[in-house]
Amino acid sequence: MERFRKFGSAAVACALLGILCLGATPDDATLPSPVAGDVAESYRLLTSTAYVPVDPQALLAAASDALADAARKHGVTIAPPALRVEAENDATLAELDDAISTSAQAAHTAPTDLAYVAIDAMAKALNDRYTQFFTPDEFKEFNNALDPQRISGIGVIVQPDPASGDVAIAYVVPGTPADRAGLQAGDVLTAIDGSPTKGLSIDAVSGMLRGKAGTVVAVTVQRSAGTAPTVISITRDEVQPPTVVFKMLPGGIGYVWVLVFGRATPAEFDTAVSRLKALGARGLVLDLRNDGGGYVTSALDISSRFIANKALVTVEERDRHTTIDSSADPSITLPVTVLVNQYTASASEITAGALQDDGIGALVGTKTFGKGVMQTLTPLPDGAAIKITTAHYLTPSQRDINLKGIAPDVSIAENADARLGEIDKDAQLRAAIALLQKKIAAVPTAP
Repeated sequence: MERFRKFGSAAVACALLGILCLGATPDDATLPSPVAGDVAESYRLLTSTAYVPVDPQALLAAASDALADAARKHGVTIAPPALRVEAENDATLAELDDAISTSAQAAHTAPTDLAYVAIDAMAKALNDRYTQFFTPDEFKEFNNALDPQRISGIGVIVQPDPASGDVAIAYVVPGTPADRAGLQAGDVLTAIDGSPTKGLSIDAVSGMLRGKAGTVVAVTVQRSAGTAPTVISITRDEVQPPTVVFKMLPGGIGYVWVLVFGRATPAEFDTAVSRLKALGARGLVLDLRNDGGGYVTSALDISSRFIANKALVTVEERDRHTTIDSSADPSITLPVTVLVNQYTASASEITAGALQDDGIGALVGTKTFGKGVMQTLTPLPDGAAIKITTAHYLTPSQRDINLKGIAPDVSIAENADARLGEIDKDAQLRAAIALLQKKIAAVPTAP
């Protein structure tokens, strides 16, 4: 079926609301109420929750200049609206709303468009690389990076099979039609619905495997060289693209790669570990390479699987500091090593830092990205959203990693032409396994 995309980096987010898209005609000079709510809520959040306090007048000045610049792009010259901070917040917002509507009327464009321009300018006025405004369409795209939309297919990740010229299964997503049908990683798909896969692109094969839920696709599977291919009929269903990929490596080594910390990641992680334990895993390699972060709650949930009654992270907000501890007994007591690289960032650094500081797992690879700040993502009334840096965090040993990163315990560069997760083509993974095998050997055996 499907070749799932590698998800990009993302920031901490609160619970997301439903999306309601509103607009306005160019002749309508009245700011639509949901968009007015966008402006008011953004101004309130930027002035009250940003980790580094901002001068409200600087926000208004940025919005004013942006409105004049937007009008100029529409071929109309207007003076930047005179905006000032009033004693009453409502009066300040009323002036800003009026400036947006007046500028939109002069430029013959929708007030919604200029409201977005003003909010975006105010967000950028913080001079913080992670504070950002999202239009409704941008918000959908951002949200889908963390929690990808379900697709209809059978639930496999496929890759070229150089030996045969066909396509092989790289990963079977647990609980999907392919999993229930008994397909396995390494199976070669020689045909789909009777059409040979030899010479086809991955996208072409993925398209053939996808289809409406409830329909049937016949896949011809060859499990090993010299064996007769088997035709398996599989009923397609809605499939959630994975945020966790796992497999068993030789020597009882369970390998778990967390691609991003989405909402479903802790549950997917638990499934991965449970299956690996059932296969006899004696230790785990947790791969956080290229994981740009995600929801802090998900990172803390996974960290707490390893750590009992110890600090996980300290969060410093504008007016308070909070240390978050794990409370339950750990569900994972197997030895673990953790793979990191320069793209391990944000929420994944929280997990890496907690496991390193609490002595649970040594880090192997290269220094992490160094994003020691958190963002709060707030959905706005008309489906837009604003993401604001609201906190700074410290690892359990009170290390500030922002702009510094976390140094690994075992430093090893990525080899040329590396294929992450494949032992013979991944030097960092080999180093992590070697370290893990020593930890496994040191574990006392029951008499």
